[in-house]
Amino acid sequence: MSIARKKIYEEISDIILSEIKSGKLKPGDKLPAITKMADSYGVSQASIREALNRLKVLDIIHVKHGHGSFINQQMPLGFEQNFEIITKADIANLLDLRKIIEVGCARSACERADADDLKKMEDTLKTMWTAVENNELGEQADYDFHMAIAEATGNPLLINLMEDVSDTMIRTMKETRRIWLYETKKSIQKIYDEHKLILKAIKDKDEEAAGAGMYRHLKEVEDLLLTHY
Repeated sequence: MSIARKKIYEEISDIILSEIKSGKLKPGDKLPAITKMADSYGVSQASIREALNRLKVLDIIHVKHGHGSFINQQMPLGFEQNFEIITKADIANLLDLRKIIEVGCARSACERADADDLKKMEDTLKTMWTAVENNELGEQADYDFHMAIAEATGNPLLINLMEDVSDTMIRTMKETRRIWLYETKKSIQKIYDEHKLILKAIKDKDEEAAGAGMYRHLKEVEDLLLTHY
C-alpha cells in the first residue's frame, strides 16, 4: 500500500496552521508578502498562493486587497481539537457521494414530501434569498435546503449519511459561493435559482426534473471547485 505524499502547498498550509496553534502566529497578525514567504520556504509563489487559498477556505485567514493576508480573529469551531484541511481529493469524493445520494433524495422527495417538508424547503429558500439580497454567502441555508430534501424521504439512513458529512458540506458550500461571487464574478442568485428549480420539480412531483436538476447543480459545483481550488 503506497502512502500519498503531501503536495507543497499542503505542507506550507500545515506549517502555518501549526504556527497558529503554537501561538507563534496570533489572531490579527499579518502574514509576510507572498514573495517573502516564497523565499523563506524555498518554494514558488504559486505554491504560496495555493496554500493561502486553502487557508481562506478554512476561515483561517482573510485578505484585505492592497494590504495583505491576516490571521482571523476567531478560529473555526473545532480548530483546537482536530482541524483538518480539505484536499482536492476530499472535494471530489464528497461531490461524488453527494451526486449518488442527493439525486435519489430529490427523486424520492417528489413522492414522499408532505406539506411540512415543502414548507421547510421554502423557508430555507427564503433565508437563502435574504443572503442574496445582502450579498452574503448563505452557506448554512444552502445546507439546510439539501437536508430538508433528505428529511423529506423519511429514510433515516439517508439522513444520517448527510449528517455525517455535514461539516465538510457546509465548508465546501461556503467556498463554492465565495468563488462564484469573488472569482468568477457571477451572482450568488444563480445558485439560488438552481435550488428554486429543484423545489419546483419536487412540488410538481416530477422525479425526472428533480433528479436532473439536482445532478446539474452538484456537477456544476464540482466543476467549479475542482477548477478553482
